[in-house]
Amino acid sequence: MQLRVTSSKVVLEPGQILTLDDARGVHIRPVGARVWVTEEGDCSDFVVNPGEDFVVSHAGRTVVQAIDTTWVDLREAA
Repeated sequence: MQLRVTSSKVVLEPGQILTLDDARGVHIRPVGARVWVTEEGDCSDFVVNPGEDFVVSHAGRTVVQAIDTTWVDLREAA
């Protein structure tokens, strides 16, 4: 199944993982708690704080993991 939306909010519990495939340009914004983000093809990992935007810059898989319970707002680039 493929679901196409321009924005969505997802609740993640501590340790829960959200995977995004081929999401280059998508904005990831946690609301309430930090998330850990890693992108395929990039050896760096990122901790994104509530209210900050992380923009996916690589094709391939992006992994978002909740550090604490949080909402994650996902938006495509305008």
